[in-house]
Amino acid sequence: MKLKTKIWLLLGALMSLVLVIDLTISYQKLTAELWSEAAYDAKTVYGFMMATRRIYQQQFVDSGLPINDKTIGFLPAHSFSRISRDFANWNQSGIIFNNVSDVPRNPGNQADRFELEDMAWFRADSKATDRIRDIVTDKGIGYLLYTAPIRIEPYCLKCHGERDAAPPSIRERYATAYGYKLGDLRGVVSIKIPTEKFDARRLRLWGGQLMKSLAGYLVIFLALGFILDRLVTRRLSRLQMGAQQFAVGNYAARVEDEQRDEIAYFTRTFNYMADEVQARDQALGKLSLAVEQSPESIVITDLDGRIEYVNESFVRITGYSREEALGANPRILQSGRTPPETYHSLWMSLTQGQAWRGEFINQRKDGCEYIESAIISPVRADNGRITHYLAVKQDITDKKQAEAQIYHLAYFDALTGMPNRRLLLDRLQQALASSARNGQKGALLFIDLDNFKTLNDTLGHDIGDLLLQQVAERLESCVRESDTVARLGGDEFVVMLIDLNENALEAAAQTEAFAHKILAVLNQPYQLATHECRSTPSIGVTLFNNHEQGIEELLKQADIAMYQAKKAGRNAVRFFDPMMQDSINARAAIENELSKALENRQFQLYYQIQMDDLHRPIGAEALIRWIHPGRGLVSPAQFIPLADETGLILPIGLWVLEAACAQLKAWQQESLTRDLVLAVNVSAKQFRQADFASQVQAMVKHHAINPNCLKLELTESLLLDNIEGTITTMNALKDIGIRLSLDDFGTGYSSLQYLKRLPLDQLKIDQSFVLNLATDNSDKAIVHTIIAMAQSLNLDVIAEGVETAEQRQFLLGKGCHHYQGYLFGKPVPIEEFDALLKQG
Repeated sequence: MKLKTKIWLLLGALMSLVLVIDLTISYQKLTAELWSEAAYDAKTVYGFMMATRRIYQQQFVDSGLPINDKTIGFLPAHSFSRISRDFANWNQSGIIFNNVSDVPRNPGNQADRFELEDMAWFRADSKATDRIRDIVTDKGIGYLLYTAPIRIEPYCLKCHGERDAAPPSIRERYATAYGYKLGDLRGVVSIKIPTEKFDARRLRLWGGQLMKSLAGYLVIFLALGFILDRLVTRRLSRLQMGAQQFAVGNYAARVEDEQRDEIAYFTRTFNYMADEVQARDQALGKLSLAVEQSPESIVITDLDGRIEYVNESFVRITGYSREEALGANPRILQSGRTPPETYHSLWMSLTQGQAWRGEFINQRKDGCEYIESAIISPVRADNGRITHYLAVKQDITDKKQAEAQIYHLAYFDALTGMPNRRLLLDRLQQALASSARNGQKGALLFIDLDNFKTLNDTLGHDIGDLLLQQVAERLESCVRESDTVARLGGDEFVVMLIDLNENALEAAAQTEAFAHKILAVLNQPYQLATHECRSTPSIGVTLFNNHEQGIEELLKQADIAMYQAKKAGRNAVRFFDPMMQDSINARAAIENELSKALENRQFQLYYQIQMDDLHRPIGAEALIRWIHPGRGLVSPAQFIPLADETGLILPIGLWVLEAACAQLKAWQQESLTRDLVLAVNVSAKQFRQADFASQVQAMVKHHAINPNCLKLELTESLLLDNIEGTITTMNALKDIGIRLSLDDFGTGYSSLQYLKRLPLDQLKIDQSFVLNLATDNSDKAIVHTIIAMAQSLNLDVIAEGVETAEQRQFLLGKGCHHYQGYLFGKPVPIEEFDALLKQG
């Protein structure tokens, strides 16, 4: 709907509303005036009636005439109804008047229901002098009813006071209407004016006024409409035409208005805005040309990632047309090779309202990959709210390839593709820092090919290069991904191993095993063109674990060790530290001899007694000893870790269980030893065998022993992995009747977490907590806690390493009743143990 139409409609509505209000007020005013005239007429009739009533009433009383059928008509009470009826013959107004009462002596003066209502109203309000209102009779005739009270006056008491005081003629004629007192309501003067003529007159007068008002308001309406059209509508139409020109891009459109009112001000504002927009459009045009012609790819997306704009460079670089890109998501460019961390970093920055800079490995429409450098920034509105994202991207594929080539030339060997000396030194620096933090050792292996110069001089440099390339391939096949193989030049290679064991001896053993692997691999024949050749290496080794040695110093040490290997006859491995070399040799000898010890029956069980708080033997712990024919008694600390590492712990552990069951069989045939419980240590590797419980059950059955006398001591390391499988095996052993004890309790990693779930019989307090019980309050607290925990779980508790009576007394006082240690006896062979039992 046009503004002009709206103004005319609004003006018409306002004029109509004013007209209605004016006519309503006029109607009400006219009604009030006519009502006032009618009330005045009624009061005039009322005055005439009251004057006539009083004079004739008094005149009749003073005449002394007797009241009879001939004289009664002179009384106003009787004559007014007759006068009213005759009045209609003389006047066409339709007015009816009478004096009426609720107790009339003349039946013609009986008040109707409206007059009775008024009498009740006057009785309720003694000060009221008259009442006027509209009524409609039962016949549907409308009247304006005027009533005024007729109250008892002194002269009225003669006929309406006490009956005995009334004139005889009154007493004889009337039986009612006595007993009134001065001021009582006797009746009302009733004047009824018909409203039919009243309404007709009101309608006639109001109709005339209506026609005058309509004519006047129509003139005003047309005049106001013309003025508004001249002052508002036409000027706004000119503004509209200017805005329409502006909307279609005619920024030169302006609107003329010479007035000085608000519309003129608005027009000037519009012209000023047009000037600003025209200037901004020119600036944006320059910017748009710059963005469109930029050699960098420009992308604008909304907050949901939908592309709203791309420039020509985007089309050229990606291969997607504008139509294909608009509305799509930038994910269409993803190749799947950009690291997820890149996108995570991107969205972390954008969600925090910050710009992000990074690189993508993207894919063109034809599937070719390319590398983009991108700066992605949030675009904010004037209120600071982010509305879009702007990406400025550059294809840096050629740059990256050049950088990669430069990097490869700087850090990699051109012949083998291996890291060169510079990259090796850099990685060695990082490895030293990592080793210093985590305590794990590393190793450098300096490898030099034996007689390489002879092969090079004999067969030529091309064959020598082929050998070096194959050596490089074989070395890389031997190492882990975290290790480094580098070529220093000529026939010299270096292997760097990291994350070796924290123990120097163990780390040396690991390195030696790896070095011998290299020897084996490099000793294999090489097919070099048409020649089959052999080449052996000499390997020098040095270990590292901190920054105490410089990088060049480590390389020098490995180089020196390599020359020691060459002096030893080539095709050998030598450590820079002579003591380390001796340890390696000794370890290798022990490992070799350990594999034969079981066959040669060099193992023997020793037994350490376990006592209760009444000094009674309750059992023993079986401890393996290696009786070497040349070395003598070899400590378990020397061969048990090696056996575990090499896998020999499984046959050794099986032998221990067999020997222990055989000893239990012997004990259970003697009354003195029948009830002794024998504790046997079980390694984690042995326990995790799938058929371990079946092995134990077979031994118990084979030796026919009481399974309740066999106690297996488990280490807390079992709880570090596959806890559910551990619990299953423990339950299977419990079903056989085997007792289970948790050895060295308190020194492990996570036993407390699972302790309440394990089907244990006993906790064994580690001797490290018992050793300083007399002086160390922390150890006292730990021991007390372990005992209390065992008691709360209904577990037996035994302490090992008890060497003094003070230690035993403290343990007894805290509730520990079983002990093992030098206070009661050292581990001894079975013969000495049996003798100890017999001695009591």
